[in-house]
Amino acid sequence: MARVGWKELSCRLARLLPSHPRYPEGARQEAPQILAIVRQGPNQLVLQSISRDAGWALTLSETLPSLTSGGPADVPPIIIYDRELSPDHWREIVRTLTKKSPKPYVILLSANTDANLWEELQRVGGSDILRTPVNQDEMLGALKRARQLWHSQMQVRTPNDKRL
Repeated sequence: MARVGWKELSCRLARLLPSHPRYPEGARQEAPQILAIVRQGPNQLVLQSISRDAGWALTLSETLPSLTSGGPADVPPIIIYDRELSPDHWREIVRTLTKKSPKPYVILLSANTDANLWEELQRVGGSDILRTPVNQDEMLGALKRARQLWHSQMQVRTPNDKRL
């Protein structure tokens, strides 16, 4: 049997045991869904590797699913969107996604990133931006920030609030 470190064992237990002490009592334990709307290639491989290693739920798509017709349960709390899929309409897409309640954490992937694009993303409601091809450590950091925000939102919601 391979030797497992304390940190890895703690992560494994957190996934298996709903009453693990890392989370406050009463907080929801499930991981938020991650929807990645990205082209096939290295970005998808990085996302698959991260989600597999962390045990996170990831849905990959190369097209924008219809998120405008359903209710809040139809909108995942973390959305990764590849700007190159629709370079002329990405602003509308991000704006539409972030008008949902509760507002999802939208990470924009782009071949070119600069201060102007960051400001534009902020204006339309996006949360983070990463340069493609995606670096695994940067993507992991962005997903951890998104998950941390999601968990903090879960802790402040009342037990009867089922919006997320």
